[in-house]
Amino acid sequence: MKKIVLLALIIASFFSCQRNIKNEKDNVIAEHIDFDIPKINANKVVNDKADLLGYWVGEFDVNEKAADTSYKYDDDYSKKITFSIDKIEGTKIIGHSVVGGNIEKFEGKLINYTDDFEIHVKEPNSKTSNGKFVLNIAKNDSILKGDWVPYTKSNKVLQRKLSLKKKFFVYNPKNKIMFNYFDSEKFNVIKDTFYEEDSLGNTISSEAYEDQAYFTTTDTIFHLNPSTELFNKELVENLSKGDIFILRNLIFARHGFSFRDKMLRRYFDNIEWYMPVFSDVTKELTDIEKKNIDLLLRYEENAKEYYDVFGR
Repeated sequence: MKKIVLLALIIASFFSCQRNIKNEKDNVIAEHIDFDIPKINANKVVNDKADLLGYWVGEFDVNEKAADTSYKYDDDYSKKITFSIDKIEGTKIIGHSVVGGNIEKFEGKLINYTDDFEIHVKEPNSKTSNGKFVLNIAKNDSILKGDWVPYTKSNKVLQRKLSLKKKFFVYNPKNKIMFNYFDSEKFNVIKDTFYEEDSLGNTISSEAYEDQAYFTTTDTIFHLNPSTELFNKELVENLSKGDIFILRNLIFARHGFSFRDKMLRRYFDNIEWYMPVFSDVTKELTDIEKKNIDLLLRYEENAKEYYDVFGR
């Protein structure tokens, strides 16, 4: 029977000497954008313009009806977005969006109709990847819907549709992950040979074959908590690279860090409690989390690389 081998890949360190979170590909943190923390209104149902203040979270999906059929959809077809309404001054609305590891300010106007509110805001037009939002919410409703339209059309920047619900960010060190991380883009080709034997154990024939071994985690990640348990070297030295990678980034996810790495975004975006809110959370880390991050980083490079399907 073919052996299925799971390859754990070395992931670049996430910290500089100032403990800044680094991106796997370009080794820089997301551009830091200063913004006003919204004076969050606790009402999830909107009847007054003050009820709009706060974080609105949901899917940032490609709008297929508006997309040119010649466009080539990238792997970021769907992302999670946090649309933050920070201030409302008369008819002027000010805020910022957090999506794909990027934070962009926006401002525009709020129209107060008899039965609904309409929001028209624009991001800075200095970037070709930016655009404008047109959103609407009926009064006595809790879902903000609409579109984002890019300033420049291309096969990588597509018009998006949004359906958002108001959420409140709360750091919870006990937030859990419920499924394994699997990176289909990181693999190695494993060469092996299949041997057919007779009843006496003699080889009748052999056939060379190739398998793909992927970067993944084991079920160990479901039983460890890097935010509340102080890890020791005996524990960490037996973890796979994938386990270390996710346990380390779980700490940042709990603090609302907006990941730039596509596969990390895809993994955490599918977790209900996760909210991308901040570009840098290093000042929010607890003492236990800082110590665990340091320990995990020391062992990540030399962690075991190969695991079979059972994680042995």
